[in-house]
Amino acid sequence: MNPICEAISVLGSRHGLLLDPVRGGARIIRFDMFNEGCPLEIRAGIRFNGQEYYFPFCQGGQRFAFLDQRITPCTSRFIGIEESHALKVSLTVATPFRPRDREFSTRPVLAIRMEVEKLRGNFRWTPVLEDVSRVECFFEVVPLGGHLEVAAEDCLDLCFESCLVRASHPEASANRVPQRDRLLSPQTPAKETGFCKEMELSETGDKTLDIFWCTWSDPVLEVRGKRCPFVYVHEFKGLSDVAAWCRSSGEEIFENARKVDSIVQSNNLPPSVNRLMAQTLHAWLMNTWWVDRGGSDWFSVWEGSCGFHSTLDVEFTQSPFYLALWPELLGIELNYWPEFSKSGTATLGERGEGTEFLSHDCGEMARANGQTYPHEMEVEETANYLILLYAHWRRTGDPSIWRRHIGAVDRYALFLERCDTDGTGVPDVGVANTIDDGSPALQYGREQVYLAVKTLLALQCAAAILENHGDAGRPMVLRARAELIRARIEEFGWRGDHYACLMNNDGRGLKNPWTGKDLGMGVVPGWDGYHIYTCNGLPPLDMVGFPSPLNGSRLRDDIRNAAKACLREYGCSHSDFEADDYAAGGLQEGMVGVSSRPGWISMNMSRDICAFYRGIDLLDLSERYWDWQLTTNAQAPALFFETFGGNNLHFYPRGIAVWGFFDAAVGLVIDRVAGTRVFSGGLPGVEVPCLFEADWLRGQAPRVFRPPQVEPKLDWSETGFS
Repeated sequence: MNPICEAISVLGSRHGLLLDPVRGGARIIRFDMFNEGCPLEIRAGIRFNGQEYYFPFCQGGQRFAFLDQRITPCTSRFIGIEESHALKVSLTVATPFRPRDREFSTRPVLAIRMEVEKLRGNFRWTPVLEDVSRVECFFEVVPLGGHLEVAAEDCLDLCFESCLVRASHPEASANRVPQRDRLLSPQTPAKETGFCKEMELSETGDKTLDIFWCTWSDPVLEVRGKRCPFVYVHEFKGLSDVAAWCRSSGEEIFENARKVDSIVQSNNLPPSVNRLMAQTLHAWLMNTWWVDRGGSDWFSVWEGSCGFHSTLDVEFTQSPFYLALWPELLGIELNYWPEFSKSGTATLGERGEGTEFLSHDCGEMARANGQTYPHEMEVEETANYLILLYAHWRRTGDPSIWRRHIGAVDRYALFLERCDTDGTGVPDVGVANTIDDGSPALQYGREQVYLAVKTLLALQCAAAILENHGDAGRPMVLRARAELIRARIEEFGWRGDHYACLMNNDGRGLKNPWTGKDLGMGVVPGWDGYHIYTCNGLPPLDMVGFPSPLNGSRLRDDIRNAAKACLREYGCSHSDFEADDYAAGGLQEGMVGVSSRPGWISMNMSRDICAFYRGIDLLDLSERYWDWQLTTNAQAPALFFETFGGNNLHFYPRGIAVWGFFDAAVGLVIDRVAGTRVFSGGLPGVEVPCLFEADWLRGQAPRVFRPPQVEPKLDWSETGFS
């Protein structure tokens, strides 16, 4: 594929490399924001007969005539062709990512492999000047903010500093943390700047150079006021232990990558989906933190360029990834989110007595001590939690989390009830939401269809949990309230061929949550437009077979018609409303200013999952999503770029929503509480692996095939991958 900026990182251990072939450099991913980390040059390539050829991760030097790039879930690979001597050189960086294996996946090591081979013929008819039989392969590091030390015969230490807060923060200079990384290559002597190896290009010659990039850090993440060590300290007591493991077992990283990649890539979805799955996993990994709180785990995910910890609405969109691949990670978050609950009185006054709601995030940068986002999103985040709690329970069959927080479940549900102040059932206060570049109708209008549906679902989920706990009275109350909301959505939200943005278009007294200013409007502009958020609350519930309460025929029409009305070059915008219509009045004043038709890729993916479960084929849109990633990363480092049309959410983790495509595309529903595995909806002709039931250590997974006009089937007989 076209070379773009890439990054490969270790789950939860704050260790990674950002590779920038566009501008000729690299950065170390550690505790800094991604565009502030330790810069360096990687001088890697081959030399022979006095000539040198480099991969584009440094300044200067002769580049390969042709450069290709491949990405898989566990690797990033660059391939260079030296045409006049018919040589092919590859550089692969691999991460030890093995789903549902904490110990292996968090080992703070990146494995680097360089390989050289002769082409079997000429490259594009280019004459071969001479037959080269030996080359020197080299991998050298030039730190631009640190220094190198030879640590032993086979290893080199890279010393630098990483900052725990943003570079612009007043405390930045006081929050710089010394770091020591170790690069080692077994059986290859270390030189002052790296490693080089003579290679014999015969059939039997050794044509591989392996390097392991290790790190180890003291506790840096502060959780509720206490610094917590990385979970890898249980296995490694220091950097020397990590290096020792690499000498004896580092090859496992490459073997694991082969197994994991072969499982995931055994599908017949479009190439764009597979590339998105790889790129979004890489972007998510570089945002993850996994530490030990003294007997319990803390796992959190930065919100990309924003730096917030485990933003609830972001994790909600990511939930199909967790439910399909690694539900235990979601379980860790569900366990600690209630620690950050707030009294409903903060929003509702006396009306909020006895209620609680959840905040947007858990902190920022290296401190997870409470929300730092500028305003609350009370209804949205509280509803998100209840839906996720239910979906996790049904997917895993594990009720321990909701049992531990059963009191909070009731208080959250009561808060959602009391956010309705006019008896419609639909919340009309606490309704500012995550769509921070959307129109007022979408972002903070009263009686949003988006939040009405989420509230309806959350109350139904809470009722099911409380009923399972043995409560007889509250579930009846919650279901009655949910029915009231459902009836209002169908009566006042349906506009003939789609669900509107708002059921109440009165803008009098409506305030911008960013500024606190009264918008001074009568009718909210764009209130009855098409939008892609009606079904936003459904993906995790679709995966466990929770029946949608909305009219099924209408919902399918809404998905189709809104997709058509909102479609743009790189996907669907939030709605079909043109912001230019009201920009002059300053109604969009807030975090990001005015965009004409902004859109978010992951929210498109979430909508697509709902569509697949209803037999609506939107797979071709993945080409547009991938085009946007190519467009941005071919110019500067951004990794998964969430937003198009004006906003700037980059290095974003939320694109892993695409990992829900496998289950949705074949309509796979797994409910461990009911003990059922069934199929609902899906697209004909699709074949995918079942990630939830994969044996990652053996490199095997059942395949699901959705034949045309025939029930899908799960087949464990075809599990061998090369």
